[in-house]
Amino acid sequence: MLVVYGHVLRGQFHSGLLAWTPVIALQDRAIYAFHMPLFFLLSGLFAGAKVQSRGEFIRRRLVTIVYPYILWSTIQTLLMIGAGRLANGHYTLADIARIGTDPIGQFWFLYILAMLQLLLLLPRPLFLLTVPAGIVAVLLYGNGPLLLRAAWFLPFFAAGVVLGRSGLEAALRTWKTAIVWLIGGAIVFAILFAVMPMLNPLAAALARYALATAGIVATLGFARLIGSRIALLCGLGTASLAILVLHVICAAAVRASVHHIGVTQPAIAIMLVTAGGLLIPFALYRASIRVGLTPWFGLGFVPRVPLPVSASAEPVYRPLEPAGLSADVGLDKDRGPAFQ
Repeated sequence: MLVVYGHVLRGQFHSGLLAWTPVIALQDRAIYAFHMPLFFLLSGLFAGAKVQSRGEFIRRRLVTIVYPYILWSTIQTLLMIGAGRLANGHYTLADIARIGTDPIGQFWFLYILAMLQLLLLLPRPLFLLTVPAGIVAVLLYGNGPLLLRAAWFLPFFAAGVVLGRSGLEAALRTWKTAIVWLIGGAIVFAILFAVMPMLNPLAAALARYALATAGIVATLGFARLIGSRIALLCGLGTASLAILVLHVICAAAVRASVHHIGVTQPAIAIMLVTAGGLLIPFALYRASIRVGLTPWFGLGFVPRVPLPVSASAEPVYRPLEPAGLSADVGLDKDRGPAFQ
């Protein structure tokens, strides 16, 4: 939801439909301070505690990362070329030819995620040694190029891998702990968010890790309090890959439609476009499940159990798998996957 909302704000601005006021700038800065580190931590959380089969590991990544990356990078770019001046971004066919080294739009996430997941093929001690090496590289050279951007997100991905789903559930077993995470994380986030502009470059670079961590902690605490009580949120979780690859196309179409019918109030337009960027991909994902073509559409694997769960269902917190076994998506038959 934060990914879509952040892109909608920027899309509305680049379309000339939204003034970049201090309030909008504050929202943008807050969202981008932690939402992608959180996404990488979640990816690590469900990447697997241990690679049992290299062949199966690579096969799953081809289906859930590489194929969606190639397919939807191409489709989105072709649509933007066809839209001409109506599109915010301007690409050519040459850009499609370069996606092997230069990701387009939001697809950088899948590109870097593939890079990080390949590290899981290393022996675990060597994988963990890449984390401090990556931090040092970011502190010395920043996080601009793809390799350095991957290094910036690596600690969060590795934290998810080490923690695992069962580890996170053990840490957030009670609602009281969740409240502490939510309030404590939010307070630390607010303090760091306020003081970061006053820090020197090295201190600010270190504080970025703490700021992202605080935002992640607060969000996880909030998620534990919600549990599975809101069925739509569970559904959006299973459709996260579909939302990632489709939301720019869908939000752009809704933005054009909203503008065409004369909705000029920015807050209403933003809500409508954000809803379109979330719900249209979700509907398409569910439709792909019904016709049995989800992997072929580049939307990942079908959940092993029906989701979303009932809105009234009470969450049960217990370890999902014995320590050391694979924590890959869908191995817990009672609860099924929460993220793909």
